[in-house]
Amino acid sequence: MFNKLKRNYLFIVIFGLLTTWFLGAIFISFIEPGSFSNFKNSLWWTIVTMTTVGYGDMSPTTTGGRILAVIIMFFGISLIAIVTGSISSVFTTRKIMEGKGLGKVNYKNHTLVCGWNSNINNLIELLTKSQNTNLVLINNESEDSINNLLSNFSSESIRFIRGDFTLDSSLENANASNATNAIILNDEQVENDEKIILATLSLKKISPKIKVVAQLNNQEKIGFLKRANVDVVLTNHSFESFMTTSHITNPSIAHAIEHIIDKEANNNIKNRRIPEEFIGKPFSDLFNYFYSEKQEICIGTFYEEESISISEFLSSDASALDKFIEKKLSEHGHGLEERNKVNVDINPKKDTIIKKGQGALIIK
Repeated sequence: MFNKLKRNYLFIVIFGLLTTWFLGAIFISFIEPGSFSNFKNSLWWTIVTMTTVGYGDMSPTTTGGRILAVIIMFFGISLIAIVTGSISSVFTTRKIMEGKGLGKVNYKNHTLVCGWNSNINNLIELLTKSQNTNLVLINNESEDSINNLLSNFSSESIRFIRGDFTLDSSLENANASNATNAIILNDEQVENDEKIILATLSLKKISPKIKVVAQLNNQEKIGFLKRANVDVVLTNHSFESFMTTSHITNPSIAHAIEHIIDKEANNNIKNRRIPEEFIGKPFSDLFNYFYSEKQEICIGTFYEEESISISEFLSSDASALDKFIEKKLSEHGHGLEERNKVNVDINPKKDTIIKKGQGALIIK
């Protein structure tokens, strides 16, 4: 223990400060008469002299006392400067490490953005506008690319972790265990699907309740991703095919969708809390309320339900039957852990009754 402390630079400096303080107080008590004979007064004078504050309430009158005061001043200034410099160096180093993505995050209920693609700037802009949450980026992009991206947003709400987002060490640095959501991006130019699946498994292992939204290039691998308990799968090809076809067959629909999802557009899809007075009333009343009072069009409702964990019904010991059930569920893309599901009802019938816990989807 002592050998370890001897190698600690800051400990040596603090020990030197304390030694100078107490030895200075002891020597001045013997050298100077009057108030210095009280050891408490000597301690007070020594620390005031070390810090060069110099209140002037006490001062040595003998030659020996003045020489001792000069020695104490030199030692005090030197040691305090070292302590100040060391503390500043610690904070500066930490700030540099954070800028390079080598620090640790202490956010809670934040959103992870794993990976990088050409759409990341728009994604972050939408996230920062739509919800008041902190973001943590995990990737291996160059420092210039990261700095260019972060310069467009508030640095207080976005942090960067350099590393492979499939590794537990990188996810721990990003405090994934306390994150609420995770978005795993896929590079359109690279076949990264296996990495996406591995990242989903890693995230669910660290935090089973985290909501994972993952992009996938190959639709044939959706089954593997579902077995990893992903919450939402986004496939680039299906949306692109739909929009391409719509521009030919139904151009008005394609332009309307592009307008709704355009972050610069005035009209976007948003969710709203349904006022209590509409619980138990038909959807037509809710529609009329939003249209007449808010100048918003209610296109449907949604409800987030918490599904029951199947693992609760299995026995505590891993019997052959339990393993068989788990295996069959996994083969069909289901897991045993508890997961939330969002049920969306677009354009419900006008006499559909609004239930407690539902929210409204509106176009504003």
